[in-house]
Amino acid sequence: MSKLGLIIDTACDVPKEAYQKLNVAMLPLWVNFSDKSYRDLIDIEKDEFYDLLDKEFPKTSTPSLSEVRETIDKEFASGVDEVLIITLSSDLSGTNNLCNLVAEDYDGKVKVFDTKNIAIGAGFYGYRAASLRDEGDSADDIIKIMTDDRDNMRSKTYFAIPELTNLINGGRIGKVRGVIGQFLDIKPIITCNMDGIYYAIDKVRGFVKAQKKLIERVKKELSGTKDYYLAICHGSNPQALMLAKEALKDEVARAKIYVEEQIAPTLAVHTGRGLLGLAYYKL
Repeated sequence: MSKLGLIIDTACDVPKEAYQKLNVAMLPLWVNFSDKSYRDLIDIEKDEFYDLLDKEFPKTSTPSLSEVRETIDKEFASGVDEVLIITLSSDLSGTNNLCNLVAEDYDGKVKVFDTKNIAIGAGFYGYRAASLRDEGDSADDIIKIMTDDRDNMRSKTYFAIPELTNLINGGRIGKVRGVIGQFLDIKPIITCNMDGIYYAIDKVRGFVKAQKKLIERVKKELSGTKDYYLAICHGSNPQALMLAKEALKDEVARAKIYVEEQIAPTLAVHTGRGLLGLAYYKL
């Protein structure tokens, strides 16, 4: 049986402590301010990031070629026979393309999976891959299963934010058309389409109504589902977290895996303060 190493990039928003629990390696993206750059989840705490965000709009960047190669080499040094890298959508970041470029140097022993998703909705593929690896599946087996799940959109991420300014400034607006909406107090509920590009699946007047609509959508989509992962995430908005957790208490109780987390800095750059995000993965 082949021994498989797993690597997950930090824009997949797997909680920091879960990397060790799942026995997967972390590939951090970078958050770049004018005077200093930080490795996501390693060099900067989440609350510290928001303090800096209030003063300056930073930029994000992918890991370097050498950082990707070093992460892969550490996995092989640990005794694995092959490596599978899981990344956020290739249409939202260059990380996937970068990893594929590096993978060419490893004679087919390194494979890269494009989740076509963002945040923990992408990260749940990491949980799924770790579970399948522990059952003895190879990288090719896992990719086949997860590709089918992805093509049937079994993992979804939805989020709403009070203001679209950071999303627009960061160039991650995708198919969301929200500039005029800001003046009308229209708050879109944003997700990724099958190509991994942002689009507005609902438009609601006011952020309070947007949160309720977001919760209602996830409750409806999980209705009748037996096995699933579920996450409630926020961007420095614990009130929204508690609102969603109470409204989804039955769904939380039934979830095979439940994640409750403030989003990673590399994501918060593009969403700003106040986000409420919900994600699931139907097994």
